[in-house]
Amino acid sequence: MKKAAKSDNKKQQKETNVELKKMNEPPKNRKFRLLKCPYALREEIIKNMEFMDAFHFSTLSKRSKRLVHDAKLQTHLISFRFGFLETDRIEVVTKNGNFAIELPGPNDRTKIGPTSLDGLKLASLINEPSDDYRKRLIAHLLFIFHFKWTKLLIEGRFLEPLTDFFLWDIRKTFDFLSFGRWSSILISSEDLKFLLENIKSNVFYLGVKIDDANFKYQKALEYETFSAFNGVKWLDTDGILQRNPKMKQLRLEGLEEKQINDLLKQWINGQVTDLHEQAKGVYDRQEIKGQLMNIQRKIDGQLATVLLNDEECFVIMWNEKRLAELGN
Repeated sequence: MKKAAKSDNKKQQKETNVELKKMNEPPKNRKFRLLKCPYALREEIIKNMEFMDAFHFSTLSKRSKRLVHDAKLQTHLISFRFGFLETDRIEVVTKNGNFAIELPGPNDRTKIGPTSLDGLKLASLINEPSDDYRKRLIAHLLFIFHFKWTKLLIEGRFLEPLTDFFLWDIRKTFDFLSFGRWSSILISSEDLKFLLENIKSNVFYLGVKIDDANFKYQKALEYETFSAFNGVKWLDTDGILQRNPKMKQLRLEGLEEKQINDLLKQWINGQVTDLHEQAKGVYDRQEIKGQLMNIQRKIDGQLATVLLNDEECFVIMWNEKRLAELGN
């Protein structure tokens, strides 16, 4: 009897020690089953996720990817940069910070910077069929996040065939497009026509050299703001304003004197009613280098501000709404 009682005491003491040990141990992480939460709560949780947390969550399953998409996470800007001195990259601007995602090539030995993310590693988390990891990653980002602005910037070290560029399979419309702005890109006339007629943007900065000296582009330019740098011998400026009635800003570098005169005549339509320096009162928020003037058409009273200097002709077409915005 004594042995049995002693054995029971030891067993009870052992169980007590186990319970005490459990009490002193830190609590184990419990899984938070987000997918089992009510829809409204689930959506609110996803909306308040950090950018990278939302990205990682979206790679867990097709359902989680759809949930992030449906939450409509608002992100300020995504910018694609190709052909610069540094590695090709994606830049994302959010309300909680900025992110740089580098896109190393197959022979790129440059180490990923300490403040950058490795696009190849991020793409490896995405279960989508695509041989090009850049295509897989960018398509995923554009699907799950809602960007207010999308920008594409391509510079002179860009070596990929333009018409076969992988990005066109994902998106051909941007808010801002820059192609050869800082270092001109030599392309064929066919590539230029493809770029102008298939890739859409509100704003387009273009700096190219064409391999065909006799080529003249004569179609409309479907942009609100268009700037051409490093010469525009490829552009037929005859009737350009009539061809582009919706354009608000036009900037052309390297125009010949005859082209400038023709451009002004197009605006004036042969009847000058107001050509003077009062444009400085409308245009005083920028530094003025060159001759600045207002030209008002007699036919409809619309005002244009023209800046002429040794390098360029810059024209802004005004309306009452835009003048009111400038005044504010």
